[in-house]
Amino acid sequence: MSREQQLNKLGAWHHKTEKRLANAFSSIRRRAFGYNSKNTCSAVSVALALNYLALEREEAFVPEAWLAERLDKGLPESAASLDRLYPQAGKLSRYLIEKCGMGGASFATRITWAFNKYSKKMLASGKRVRLKWTLFPRMATIRRNIDANIPVLITTTVAKTFSWHTMLVYGYRESYGKAELLVHSGWYSAANNDHYSFEGKDRFFQKEIWLDKRLAVFGYFFSFFHS
Repeated sequence: MSREQQLNKLGAWHHKTEKRLANAFSSIRRRAFGYNSKNTCSAVSVALALNYLALEREEAFVPEAWLAERLDKGLPESAASLDRLYPQAGKLSRYLIEKCGMGGASFATRITWAFNKYSKKMLASGKRVRLKWTLFPRMATIRRNIDANIPVLITTTVAKTFSWHTMLVYGYRESYGKAELLVHSGWYSAANNDHYSFEGKDRFFQKEIWLDKRLAVFGYFFSFFHS
């Protein structure tokens, strides 16, 4: 490799790159989601991803009566509170748990098998979605999906607050050789959410949470196919 090529490679490595899914604020961060009270983060994150795909692609990946409402009525403090404030938001994650077998603390095959069961049962044959998992997902694959406006899921193992947690990834950034992922925590706690005032009312949204990409032990990628 020539000196010029080495310098170009070094410059590209140091160049800062940042990207988010299109309309992530309105279609992910401002949306209600299932209440994660029994280690059901897998179902919550999958539901968030499907909800985004349904909204952005305007396709029936989620029944209309299950599309998540905007977070305009406060942050629920329990599953019962969620059902009162946002009666649609928890329906998809509950279906994934109760009918498809995506139980608490699911990861790897227990997520993909349950999701693909949902796809087979609930989606039209010409509009199927498949989910596959991989160990230690490559940054290039994550980047390619986010660039194409397709959400990614990850499961961490040892990650302090986020240990053994499955989350939706809706953005990435790379700078000086460090790669970070923008994730939705799947939690309603005040530490993970914020609000702004509009027309005299508080509008809630998920804060930006960046995690080191190296914490992603399992990765999950959506694909679309006809059958």
